[in-house]
Amino acid sequence: MEEEIQLIEYKNVDLSKSILIEAFPTVGLVSSIAGHFLVEQLKLEEIGTISSRYFMPAAVIHNGVPSPPVRIYASKKICGSANGCDQIAVIISEFMPSVDLIKPVANMILSWAQKKKCSHIVTLEGTHSLNPKKPKTYGVATTQKMKDILNKYAIEETKEGMITGITGVLLFEGARLKQDVLCLLAEAHSSYPDSRAAALLIETLDKMLPEIQINTQPLYKEAEDIEQKIRAFIKQAQPTAPSSGTLPSQMYG
Repeated sequence: MEEEIQLIEYKNVDLSKSILIEAFPTVGLVSSIAGHFLVEQLKLEEIGTISSRYFMPAAVIHNGVPSPPVRIYASKKICGSANGCDQIAVIISEFMPSVDLIKPVANMILSWAQKKKCSHIVTLEGTHSLNPKKPKTYGVATTQKMKDILNKYAIEETKEGMITGITGVLLFEGARLKQDVLCLLAEAHSSYPDSRAAALLIETLDKMLPEIQINTQPLYKEAEDIEQKIRAFIKQAQPTAPSSGTLPSQMYG
C-alpha cells in the first residue's frame, strides 16, 4: 500500500530545525481550523502534497485556486534579535484517509520529517471536553525532549487515554523509533466545529515559537461566524457528502 502513496514536493525548501505540524481532521475539527488559520495568517507557501489514487477524488478551492485535499505548506525562516530562528511546515487535510491508509501516510510523514531534518513533529488534536466552560490543552510526548517541552510551557501531560488516526500512529511509531513527536490536545465540543478550542492550540504553539507572532484574536472574534457557516454547510451537504469529516474551503472566506 505504501508504494501507492506519494509525497510530492513542488520545490525543495530548507526545513532543517523547523517544526512540522500535522493537521488532519479530528474532534471539533479543531486541527483543520487551526491549520487553516496558520496558513492564512502567516501567509504560508504551498510547497507540496501527499497523493494517492485511494484518496478522496476532490479538489479544494480557495481564493479561486484548486489544490489537492492533502497539502504541505511552509513559512520562511524568521530570526529575532536573540539569534533565535523559527520556521514551521504544516501538513493539512480536509479528510481523514481510510483505515488501511492511515499507517502508511503516518510513516511517510515520519520519514519525510527525518529527511528534511525537522526539529520535531507537533500534531494538533481535539479531545472531548470535560469542562465546556473552562477548556484546557493537554499534551502527549514520545521522548524526554518532548516531555521537557511540555514541562517548560506548563502543558499538562495526558497519562491515560487513546488517540486514533494519523496522530495515534505518529505517537506510537515516534515512541518506538525514538523520534520526537508532540501531540497537543484541546478540549472541544464534538457536536460542532470548535474555533475556540482551535485558538487554544494556536496560543500554545505561539508560546513555542517566540520568533513567529501569531495573533489569535481574529479566530476568537470570528469563532461564532465560522461555526455557523460550517454547521450550515454540513446541513446542506448531508445528502451528497462523501464523508462527514469533509471540510468546506468557503468557511474561511
